Amino acid sequence: MLVGASALSVLAILSIVGYLLVREFRNTEEDAARAALNIVQLISRDIRNTFSIYDTSLSNLIKLMQSQALAPLSPQTQKSVLFDRAIEAPSNAGFFVLDAEGKLIASSRPTVSLLDNALQQPWFRAHLKAKSDELFISRPLLVSGIPNDWNLILSRRITAPDGTFGGVAVAQMKLSYFQNLFRGLDLGPTGNISLISTDGILLIQSPATTKFYTGQDLSQTPIFLRFLTERYGSFTAMSGAYNLERLYNFAQVSELPMVVVVALSTEHIFSNWQHTALLIGSATLLLCLGLLWLTWLLVRELGLRQRAERELATLASTDPLTGLANRRMLDKTLDLEWRRAQRSGAPLSLIMIDIDHFKAFNDSYGHQAGDEALRRVAQAINAHVRRPADLAARYGGEEFAVVLTETDAAGTRLLAEKIRSAVEHMQPANTATNKLTVSLGACTRYAKPGDVQEELISTADKALYQAKKRGRNRVMDINETGLNALKPKPTE
Repeated sequence: MLVGASALSVLAILSIVGYLLVREFRNTEEDAARAALNIVQLISRDIRNTFSIYDTSLSNLIKLMQSQALAPLSPQTQKSVLFDRAIEAPSNAGFFVLDAEGKLIASSRPTVSLLDNALQQPWFRAHLKAKSDELFISRPLLVSGIPNDWNLILSRRITAPDGTFGGVAVAQMKLSYFQNLFRGLDLGPTGNISLISTDGILLIQSPATTKFYTGQDLSQTPIFLRFLTERYGSFTAMSGAYNLERLYNFAQVSELPMVVVVALSTEHIFSNWQHTALLIGSATLLLCLGLLWLTWLLVRELGLRQRAERELATLASTDPLTGLANRRMLDKTLDLEWRRAQRSGAPLSLIMIDIDHFKAFNDSYGHQAGDEALRRVAQAINAHVRRPADLAARYGGEEFAVVLTETDAAGTRLLAEKIRSAVEHMQPANTATNKLTVSLGACTRYAKPGDVQEELISTADKALYQAKKRGRNRVMDINETGLNALKPKPTE
């Protein structure tokens, strides 16, 4: 029970600690995802607001171009009025107006090579084919010979009063805006933030790596397809490029065709948790091992104590010289078997045994020889008492007793004669000592309610007295039919 209780305690401790560590793991993951999603939402809001400024500027530019209010003004004044709102757009590289033939008719800055041959530009052709005047965002474009000078073209269709295509209003936005926006975010050693268009083109990633670059097509990667399908959320997946597990947090920027992604290394996210788990796990393991070790020590001590108690109980119920049960054990067994015999109606027998002329033997050969004689007689008696319920005991001095349960008078007499014969035929301990004989008195009773066990003892003692009186080395039996004697056979 103690081992089982300790094992259950250890199991309970491990279960509780395991549950707490798993819960802390989930909380750590949720906290990281929540923090990353907050970053995603803040960046998305900033990008939405910035693009809203560009869109408003383009819409205002188109309205002013279609208005007749600018006609009386000088060209310089017209330019100031047309592009007054454009200066509010951050990181802009110029606003331009092109007619239906792709020719530049107004600009906030000197013309750029990007506007050359505008009729062949994807952003121009998109407005030429489409009737919608929604904001169009191009793929990232290199507009100069400067490395990594990537820009986005934001454009709106100009519709003539008769509904025909009237040209395009264009804004040029530097991608360095996003680099400035993302700068200062601590996303761990392998974490990064990315902006991807909904057609799978990487616009920018910070910090920049050689594995991903502006303009890279990610449209067929499983992770991007999941971004496109779910549009918002978090998930953990293995990154093939980085060859490690990452937590991806993403959201599409409002109605704009782009997705903001914050990717964090799970190794970095759970580094503190792993340290805590190792510390708590080690302490818990040591505690459990200590508990099991203490339990083992306690069990061992209890086992030693029980063994000692059994040995003490054995010593308390055993005669130290002969190894047979002592008088105390004899009285206890007689009382128990007598009451049992009263309940069951089965016979109970008692044999009293006395070594003949033992005092003279002791005086002649000494106490050491006498003790040896007692031990040998005890061995002979015990050799014939084989049933577990029977008992051989030293009654006192040179006297012994045998309790036989459920044994009738005939069986008792037979066993008593075997004991007498065995003692008689024992070889002397040495040639100087004489052979030993015993006298035996037996009694068998069918105990009835109201009978007392002292009658059994006194009757067996009387039979023993008769055996000694009639010449010793014999068995006398007193039962309900009277006194019976078994004379010994002549010794050869």
